[in-house]
Amino acid sequence: MKYIYSGVHTRYQLYRMLKQVTKKPISFFEVSAAYAKAQAFMQGGQKSLKESYKMAFDPEENLSVVFLGRPYTVLSSHTNKRIPDIFAKWGIKSFFQDMLPKGDMETIRPLLDELHLNYVAKILEAAETAGGIQGLYPVFLTSFKCAPDSFILDAFKQVMAAHNKPYLILELDEHDSSVGYETRIEAAIRSFQNHYGQLEKRGSNDYTRVNPDLSKGVRGKNVVIPNWDPITCRLLAENLRREGVKAYLIQETSTTIQKSLKFNTGQCIPVTAIAQGFIECMEANHLDPEHTVLWMSHSELACNIKLYPHFIQSHLKAHGHGMEKAGVFVGALSFIDISLRAGMNAYFAYLFGGLLRKMICRVRPYEVIPGTTDTLTQQAMEIFCDAMAGHRTKESAVSQVTELFSTIEIRGERRMKVALFGDLYVRDNDVMNQDMIRVIEAHGGEAITTPYNDYAKMIAQKYFKKWFSEGKYMNLLSYKSLLAAMNTLEKRYLTYFERVLSDVHHTYDDDPEAILSAYHLSTENTGESMDNILKVHYIKKHYPDVGLLVQLSPAFCCASLITESMMEKIEAVTGVPMVCVTYDGTGGDKNRQIIPYLKYPRAPLPPLREKEIA
Repeated sequence: MKYIYSGVHTRYQLYRMLKQVTKKPISFFEVSAAYAKAQAFMQGGQKSLKESYKMAFDPEENLSVVFLGRPYTVLSSHTNKRIPDIFAKWGIKSFFQDMLPKGDMETIRPLLDELHLNYVAKILEAAETAGGIQGLYPVFLTSFKCAPDSFILDAFKQVMAAHNKPYLILELDEHDSSVGYETRIEAAIRSFQNHYGQLEKRGSNDYTRVNPDLSKGVRGKNVVIPNWDPITCRLLAENLRREGVKAYLIQETSTTIQKSLKFNTGQCIPVTAIAQGFIECMEANHLDPEHTVLWMSHSELACNIKLYPHFIQSHLKAHGHGMEKAGVFVGALSFIDISLRAGMNAYFAYLFGGLLRKMICRVRPYEVIPGTTDTLTQQAMEIFCDAMAGHRTKESAVSQVTELFSTIEIRGERRMKVALFGDLYVRDNDVMNQDMIRVIEAHGGEAITTPYNDYAKMIAQKYFKKWFSEGKYMNLLSYKSLLAAMNTLEKRYLTYFERVLSDVHHTYDDDPEAILSAYHLSTENTGESMDNILKVHYIKKHYPDVGLLVQLSPAFCCASLITESMMEKIEAVTGVPMVCVTYDGTGGDKNRQIIPYLKYPRAPLPPLREKEIA
């Protein structure tokens, strides 16, 4: 990640880790001195690389290429398929992006400011620099289905278009043959030579696709909200309407997701699904694109979410047909930027939505009269929407909804508890996850979900420590104060939910460093993969009889793949089997893989307790 830690912090962490593995005593001053020496060595090496470029690059002699990409892809002969050697056979000098001089980045500054992925930023900076150097042509080496690269590829292409310069993108996979690469390299060299021989090499200087203008506000606009959770998002939309915002909710279908795939070139499925859903929402509601914006949440996660707004805005521009006039607005997940009241009520929308889903999962598998829970859920949604709209008090709404659910007649039965976690867009999205909860219930299980208020408490300590280390004291103070205030306010509502749920007062104060250390992770590692570990820890802590962990993921999601790679370790630590279900948008029964785990549990289900039978 592109986070800058202080030198003292880095030195201390190195000292702390080395102290645990060295056999002889080591002092902080020794580590600090070694770190300073290593930094000096690195700076000297960087300077030497740039000097080598200055001496070797000669545009009057012949054209040259510069390789862009991650160093572990470009610089290793095992991963780069010896592509630099192929250029050498053609007599073409090649350089690496770190060798280029530092250019003026103002033309792409808006996008760079949104990039918290270090190598992605370096690649784009090198592309902008190379674009302005006559006789130097970029060759972008990217790994097969690298999601961060899939986002930056469009920006890379637009930078090259702005400079009117040809380029080559080679996607590397695990196959050993270089024949396909040789053919493409030969064609690229001919293209480079044709351009190199031209006298006129002016570019278009059009950076609007690289730096799309995002909307500055929502007042007077139609505001469309992504529908990652049909319960909570409906309450959020009602909350916005109370503030005078003309809010619409995307009505995503499986067809929406399938249609979005034609625009997907390796990005996580949710981003193109949201873009397609936004277009369909405008068409279905006859909204004027010029007066319509898509609301997207600001994110500091170590993921591609921060690039979603730029990608979608560029996608709208490319789509045309009037949709290029629509905007994308980046707002706070808390809606605090709309108004203080909107921020407070948004918290309760997340709270009520998450707990309503939890009540559904707790009651519906055991209902004596099938369909009762679904009928009362519809009534509950109307009651909560009235509360969000300000037509009744939130306390009366919670009281009535929990009273309704407490009247549902249920039977005593033991079912396997199946905990759902994973990508936030997929986990509670009944369309994207193909109604996973009902699949679990249909095959004898009970789904365990995580309400948003619990999720916030799970990850809070980790982010508070991280922000303190990074010196982001305003983030720390504001979010810590907000969470403390809302925790106090929610207590009176949680009492009502106890009518149905016995687990609304769980604590989440275990040391995150201790939790992550079991997986050889540190608190500096942030993002959805690390959050998943915390979720798994607390699921096992609060539901010791959980029988199955299920990660729900969209295709091309890096965080999900990283979590999946830790699956063996997760099973070893928790003692619970884990299944990863990935949705690629093409349909098919993706959920069928969990059925054997439900039919043939690894451990026998414990007997019903007397209270549960009653």
